[in-house]
Amino acid sequence: MANPFSVSRTALEAFRRDTSRIIAETSSRALARTEEVVHHGADASRLITSGIEFTVRMLDAAMAAGEGALLEDELRWALDRLPHDGVSAEHNLSRFALLREVVKERQSPNGASEVAAVIEWMEGRLRQLAAERRGSL
Repeated sequence: MANPFSVSRTALEAFRRDTSRIIAETSSRALARTEEVVHHGADASRLITSGIEFTVRMLDAAMAAGEGALLEDELRWALDRLPHDGVSAEHNLSRFALLREVVKERQSPNGASEVAAVIEWMEGRLRQLAAERRGSL
């Protein structure tokens, strides 16, 4: 299997140019899923947007480094910490899927497929980590 973190400079630069719009659109779509955010109350917009911003920064760093250690750490942290804020692994998977969808819509096809491959890796790895934790309970 090819390294999903082998993202071209062109794709990374395009992603960086569009980061603020990607974050805004992904946040908007996530907030529209009221069943996933209603429990956050008045803090929903701030919490969702800051979470997506953090994810995008870590995604950018992983693509720039060409490896997933930073994302691996983020995913483990998400499983440990975010449930205390009412954010489940399923919520994260939903937001990763939205992020992937927005990237595919906003970026050129080649660049989008490169970035989407990393997001798909994140989704798969989060599922795997969550399953491992459920199995160890």
